[in-house]
Amino acid sequence: MYSPDVGTSMESKGRPNGFTLVELLVVISIIAVLLTMLLPSLQAAKQQAQGALCVAHLRSLSLVWTMYADDNEGRMVWSVTEDNFWYDAWANMPIAEDGSWLQRGIGASQGPDYPTLEDRLRGIRAGALFPYTDNNTDIYHCPGDKRMYRGTSHGDSLTTRIYRSYVIQQGLNGPSRPSIKRLSGIKRPEETYVFVEEDHNGGTFNNNGGFIVNWQYPGWWWSKVANWHNASGTLGYADGHAERRVWEDERTRSLKDVEGWFDFDHYQPDSLDLQYFVRNYGIQPETPWYEW
Repeated sequence: MYSPDVGTSMESKGRPNGFTLVELLVVISIIAVLLTMLLPSLQAAKQQAQGALCVAHLRSLSLVWTMYADDNEGRMVWSVTEDNFWYDAWANMPIAEDGSWLQRGIGASQGPDYPTLEDRLRGIRAGALFPYTDNNTDIYHCPGDKRMYRGTSHGDSLTTRIYRSYVIQQGLNGPSRPSIKRLSGIKRPEETYVFVEEDHNGGTFNNNGGFIVNWQYPGWWWSKVANWHNASGTLGYADGHAERRVWEDERTRSLKDVEGWFDFDHYQPDSLDLQYFVRNYGIQPETPWYEW
């Protein structure tokens, strides 16, 4: 009696189960080609997401910076990470569990007082702006800043695993003289940057200072801006907004490959990026003394 399944079963017996080696190699090759095509897009998407989150962080910090001034009769927070008699620091240097400051730079001797991540976070929490942040230490760190994981050009010890990615310019209530002390002294808050991403390498005092433009030496970089967002940086402004700024000068873009402070030409009077920072610094040569 004829069975319609006989031919099919005989053909099945004549075929090996699964894929042949050639077929597997073809599939693997196709997957490899697809991954090669997709990886750049995935990397670009990741960088875009990190950049957007960084803008959100600096928008939050810029807003709490203005909130602090509003609560203190217009007086701005101290722009460096060390309290003094007159002003409270916006964030503090790393603080040990016993409350002592850990201002250890690369030149310091090795020892148990090297700051840990918790010491760094403790310093942030002790800052004057932290009560306005809803207890959020995340906004002090840029997701594109990898120093806390792999250190800097000085090595990957605890002292170079820096968490805080942002600094405040010293033209806004900083130790540099002169500097503006009150919000009323800022004439162009929508253009005056407050927070800057600074790619500090973990040297002296673990980035306790702020971003500096030195009027005595025009045309010179005194602070190293970061390149954590594909040849651009994020800035937070005095009116509470934040934005990502693409660097116009190739020398600024190349700073990401510079290992140390002395490894690049600081004198760049024709740099459009440096001119931007000078033009929108808090204090200007024409600022009257009574607004300092």
